[in-house]
Amino acid sequence: WEAPGLGNGVTELINSKDAKTRIPVSHKASVTEFRFFYTGPSKPQLETNPFPNDQFRTLCIVAETNLGDIYLYKVAQNNLSRSMVTFSRVSLGIVARSSIEQTRHRAKLRRKGIISASADEEAGTLTSLRHNRLYSFKEISGQDGLFAATARPMWFVSERGNPTFLCHRSRHVAPAGGKARPVAGFCSGLLGGGGFLTLHERIGRVGTQRLTVFNGISNIYPPQGLLPGSGLCVEKIPLGVTVRKVQFIDDTTVSSRERPLYALLISSESEVDQSALNDDGLSAEERQRLIDEKEAEKVKRQVEADLGGFDVEQEWVEEIERENCFEVDKDFGGAPPIKKTTYALWIVDASDNWGVVDSHELGEFEHGLAMNVMPLTDVEDEIGASSAIEDSSETDSMFIAVGTAIIDQDGEDVASKGRVLLFQVKKTELSGSQLVELEMVCEKDVLHGPVTTLSCLTCEGRHRLVIGAGSDVNVEQWGNGKLTQVGFFRATMQILDIILFKTFFLLMDAYDSLHFLVWRESDKSLTLLAKDYEPTPVYSAGILSRGGSVSFVCQDDRQNLQFFQYAPGDAAARGGNKLVCRADIHLGAQTVSMQSHFCRSSLLINSATPESTLAALKQQDSFFGRTDDDQRLGVYFGTSDGGYVATIPLSEQVYWRLTALQSVMNNAMESNCALNHKAWRLYRRSPRRGGCRSNDRKKGVIDGDLITKYADLPMADQEDLASAIGSTVEQILDNILELNCSSTVV
Repeated sequence: WEAPGLGNGVTELINSKDAKTRIPVSHKASVTEFRFFYTGPSKPQLETNPFPNDQFRTLCIVAETNLGDIYLYKVAQNNLSRSMVTFSRVSLGIVARSSIEQTRHRAKLRRKGIISASADEEAGTLTSLRHNRLYSFKEISGQDGLFAATARPMWFVSERGNPTFLCHRSRHVAPAGGKARPVAGFCSGLLGGGGFLTLHERIGRVGTQRLTVFNGISNIYPPQGLLPGSGLCVEKIPLGVTVRKVQFIDDTTVSSRERPLYALLISSESEVDQSALNDDGLSAEERQRLIDEKEAEKVKRQVEADLGGFDVEQEWVEEIERENCFEVDKDFGGAPPIKKTTYALWIVDASDNWGVVDSHELGEFEHGLAMNVMPLTDVEDEIGASSAIEDSSETDSMFIAVGTAIIDQDGEDVASKGRVLLFQVKKTELSGSQLVELEMVCEKDVLHGPVTTLSCLTCEGRHRLVIGAGSDVNVEQWGNGKLTQVGFFRATMQILDIILFKTFFLLMDAYDSLHFLVWRESDKSLTLLAKDYEPTPVYSAGILSRGGSVSFVCQDDRQNLQFFQYAPGDAAARGGNKLVCRADIHLGAQTVSMQSHFCRSSLLINSATPESTLAALKQQDSFFGRTDDDQRLGVYFGTSDGGYVATIPLSEQVYWRLTALQSVMNNAMESNCALNHKAWRLYRRSPRRGGCRSNDRKKGVIDGDLITKYADLPMADQEDLASAIGSTVEQILDNILELNCSSTVV
């Protein structure tokens, strides 16, 4: 069996001497190492399975080229004849070669004399000697696969019978660029066959290494976890309830690395027995007497209404009277049970199999909507006094704030209210063991609507609570065991969420788009700087930044993403009181929450502890972190259909290069179901009237799903697309590599 084109990344490996493959013109790609291996459950696991199935095991080929690219092929399932076996390439959407920034950093270290040029680092030609980098393994966590110790280490494993990859990250690893490959050694078959060890360059003196022994891969296989793709793994934790909010308790007095505690706002459903309604305990005569009394009262009220000249049906009454207009028929089983939703606050211990250590159940008609773990400053001065902090006795305490909505038995006939609950987690000792208790220290009724968001405002060393309820934003100060309002702002309709950065507020209105506010400590006031005048229902929003530029991203009810900027000097800002729309795109999925993340560089992508690796990188290169690309914040969020999306800012040069590539790929590549990919990403206009937005679409967003397909094309096709936009394959692949690194969150 032989097939040409492995080093060029062809789409299929066909067993034919006459198969024609396109040869790249300007690149001489050759295979430096390849390996056959199986992915899927190991053989001992299949033998113990009462229903063994080899269909979950797939024969694969992994090849590494002299350019650093990694190609993965799997055997075609529809070919039963051995003479006609073909291998099809698996789309990974990643770039495995070293980045230009890593090469530049390695040159700096060599110029400073920190490292020396060695044969292993300069390896890449066929004449140089190098160690193996592709290691097949068996029975690690009950799975077979392959570990690639390349410039970007990764695992090739199976997910429901299909081969996929999982990025490998090491703890306290040195910044990428010092060595050609971060993981210098790998060995499996330890600890009874299911363990392995890795050898990587650690933080500290250049050249020192760290040996780590593992007892298996994390719980990423069913039923504990899954591999959704893009190098991510997800572990499922069954709790038996619906988790509404979850947050880590960042308080060293009660939570530590050995015993991490999390606060969970949960809801659970239970069936309530209504068998008591089958018999009210009254006789037939008593029931008839009650009916006659109600009828007489109704006639009396009607007579009074006729004499007074008003309609009794439109008369306003303070109390809502309800009558039992239904009768329970026992012949059909009586009153059926109804479902009841109960909300509660849990404190769980992650080190103890996520067990519940303490809980607090909310009221009967109370719904938990918001939760936040935050510090609050205990201020004892009077409201209206000087805001300067003169008393050094002011202390900060960690609280768990919960916002609720109360809808009583009258339902929508009465306006809903809300409550703010403050809890503290305290640690006590009993019989030599430490216990964690949840204590409610304060509660405050909110009468102007349900509490939908809770945030922490930090200004001049003081931490205050920001409450979003109804259409009001209240700034509350903690002191003397209670919350006192010190500032407020009234929006248009309904506050959905509030995002704070420094003293600026990004306020989301459920029916009136975004508001940009600022807090002034001098007079304790919230001032509106700008807003979006388009009446857009906003579901979620986030903050992007690159260097000194900040942008706001929001999603509407039409599944669009819009990007705004506060630009007072822009002509479209209407004198500075309007947020200027810079870009838009149709996402095609819905989300309700966005979070910001630090965009990692390719020098930090192999580290599981990026803080320590970043500190070591700044010691090696004092100029790192001064450019705008080193100071970027992106946005990531999950969608309602189980997807994961990351949005990151780009430099102007990279943006225009990828824009040209996106335009060419829209025409050159086949689309699904012959649909227009470009038309799918166009902004969907809202049919709601009264909008202030013009009909033009801003666009200005690169579609990462389309761009990453470039890395899965054969090298000959990559050359054609690169020459069509006047660029090079190396430059485009390096931009895609930086995109993958910047979108990595965990």
